[in-house]
Amino acid sequence: MKMQFYSLKDLLIFNIKYYRYKNNLSQEKLAELCSFSSRYMTDIERGKHCPTIDKIEVIARNLKLEPYELFQNPKRDEEIVSKIVKNRQYNQN
Repeated sequence: MKMQFYSLKDLLIFNIKYYRYKNNLSQEKLAELCSFSSRYMTDIERGKHCPTIDKIEVIARNLKLEPYELFQNPKRDEEIVSKIVKNRQYNQN
């Protein structure tokens, strides 16, 4: 499933959520792995904070990705996408 995004920030936010789900990580667990507060991770995923390049690198490393992969728009697993949409984890601004 290929998706359309209106901004690079939206793509980044979605990809963080997508790969977090794909790695079976909760927001709290990813925050812990990254040494971020749970609140900060929630705010990133809700679009309230935009992480710095250094923090994007930390997030990517803990999602077992290269940082640039968080800025790509590949075909995605439809089951994971529907789970994100169903759980209202996308477009909460």
